[in-house]
Amino acid sequence: MSATDFAAVPAQVPTRGRTGSARLLGVTSLAHFLNDGVVFFIPVIGDLLAQGHHVSTVLITAMLTIFYITSAGFGIVVGLVADALGRRGSMIALGIATLGVSLLGFYAALSLTGVPSDVLVLVAAAVAGVGSSFYHPLGGSLLQLGFPESSRGRALGINGAFGSLGRALYPALFFVIAALGISKPATAIVFAVLSLLAAVIVLVGLRPESAAPAGRRSDAPVPVPSPASVPADPAGDPPAGQAAARPASVPLRSLLSRSVIALTSIAFFRSLAFIGIVAWIPIYLTTQRHAGISTGLGIAVTAMYAGGIVGQPLFGLLADRFDKRIVLAADSLGSALGIFWFLTTSGHGATALLALAVFGLFTFSGFPLLMSLVADYVPKSASTTGNALVWGIGSTGGQALGPLAASLLMAGSEANLGVAFAILGGVSAVTVLATPLLQRTGRSSRMAMFG
Repeated sequence: MSATDFAAVPAQVPTRGRTGSARLLGVTSLAHFLNDGVVFFIPVIGDLLAQGHHVSTVLITAMLTIFYITSAGFGIVVGLVADALGRRGSMIALGIATLGVSLLGFYAALSLTGVPSDVLVLVAAAVAGVGSSFYHPLGGSLLQLGFPESSRGRALGINGAFGSLGRALYPALFFVIAALGISKPATAIVFAVLSLLAAVIVLVGLRPESAAPAGRRSDAPVPVPSPASVPADPAGDPPAGQAAARPASVPLRSLLSRSVIALTSIAFFRSLAFIGIVAWIPIYLTTQRHAGISTGLGIAVTAMYAGGIVGQPLFGLLADRFDKRIVLAADSLGSALGIFWFLTTSGHGATALLALAVFGLFTFSGFPLLMSLVADYVPKSASTTGNALVWGIGSTGGQALGPLAASLLMAGSEANLGVAFAILGGVSAVTVLATPLLQRTGRSSRMAMFG
């Protein structure tokens, strides 16, 4: 069955009550905030290891590489297990708890020296990679199944904004807590405990109602245009005393349609370009724009990340209203134009900050666009695996190679970072050429932008 067949079938997930939808969006948004906050906290730990332990750049590079590769690869396992068992809510909680455990491992590494510390750094990075692989395919699946097509983009956009908020706030919160008198290694324990507590909140918050009205089991399967089916409650955890309806699995190979392969490739090269730039922006500002390690640098980086807080809901709305393929192409072009504009500015004043904010607005808005398109190209019973392909292999895989690509392009000289950014911006723009490979899907009915 083609992607058009899947897109043509109306969403048959039973309408969730207003309270249930608000809870689903609220709890998954909390999980997204925590997940992305910890993920973007990992480089801060690398800085602590370099500054306090004088760890070699080779070990820091190995730590980051293990983290990103593990996150990209394990996502497929998460997707297959979630689509087979249907327990997406419980698995999100497990991912958040695993991230908490990884922070305890990093604390131990920061507290030791020598070979034991080095080994713990690599082990903690692997554990963090496993933990970070859970949220995006699972959270995207919950929202894809829990909201109708007409409002799916908005829900994904609001949810994504909380991920951007976590990215923007977590590194700053770390230094705020450390300023209160807690040592920087011990601050990792604070965030570890918060993650473990949050995992409990997510587990309880995504648990279906304890009882369902007669004749309306909340674990009833959702009809799809194939023998496979999934639980009506997207969290997949059945009410107490009821057996879960286990959906039939969909072979991984059957998901590899032209559209899914093209979307995964677009996500990969977009992410490679974007993260290659984002990873080196602080060093570029410090060495080429003379921002120094100062408040000015912090404001510039925050301005870049804050763009996604606005951009994700905006592009979620656009995905609901217009052809998603065109919106995705516009997002890639907008990011390229944003970095080109930044390169024409000088220093780190207001114009440069505005250009960075525009770059961030487009760069960090991929989640609602990619997840909305995945829902059009894969059956509901394989939504998590489809998300893992596009987000895990595509976005996270590109993210793993982005900093290395920028490093190779600058040829060992930080003076060449501007040229590297321009080339990566061009890579982002070129992904638009793959848009025609994406199969056109049914567009949601037109709706008011904010109502």
